[in-house]
Amino acid sequence: MLSIDLKGQTALVTGGTRGIGKSIADAFLKGGASVIITGTRESFDLSPQDLAAGQSIRYIPLDFSNSDSLDAFLANLKDMNKIDILVNNAGINKISLNVNSVTEDYESVMDVNLKGPYILAREVSKKMIEQESGRIINISSIWSVVSRSGRSIYGISKWGLVGLTKTLAVELAKYGILVNAISPGFTMTELTRNTNTEAELNKIAEAIPLQRLAHAEEIANFVLFLASPLNSYMTGQNIVIDGGYSSV
Repeated sequence: MLSIDLKGQTALVTGGTRGIGKSIADAFLKGGASVIITGTRESFDLSPQDLAAGQSIRYIPLDFSNSDSLDAFLANLKDMNKIDILVNNAGINKISLNVNSVTEDYESVMDVNLKGPYILAREVSKKMIEQESGRIINISSIWSVVSRSGRSIYGISKWGLVGLTKTLAVELAKYGILVNAISPGFTMTELTRNTNTEAELNKIAEAIPLQRLAHAEEIANFVLFLASPLNSYMTGQNIVIDGGYSSV
């Protein structure tokens, strides 16, 4: 069995308090990394499991839709000695037909899903260039490769995130920095359970060739690989993890 050792590495995971982001943070902790997670709340109580012996984790508030919050976080970031791994995971969704959408929805989604990752990647990559190493993983979505009604705003943000990924991979490769995107399909998280009935979840599963939703840990495991020394050559890619959904 392969083991991944991230001791001495510092990972920053946005939106790391729940769902896929929390699973990614947990995977990094198990690998021995020091982890910084962000969320929109001013404070967040870490669980006893998060604070287990030998694990290093801290929470810093970051709300991309609030300029004061973003400025405060960037000031904090400047004081950090190094960031070895950046995972741009924070995201929001607004579902509506394009003809019914409003500009305010467009702006709020772009602030969080695209402008935020652009700014963080820009600032964190400056540290990585000095280190001549680093990994940036952007969490996109299956809606970056396929679409459906009501996804115009969200789709723009996720297609844009893949475009950012590819450009950064080209620009940063000479510094030993690898940049990739992950596009998860339907994933069983607390939010998914709370916003869908059992019948709706079954209907979603029936549309997936593997006949089930992904577990958040399955997404996190691939992020862990991309962030680890096991990945030494893959960069500029958008890896779709959707149980075959986008191939139907």
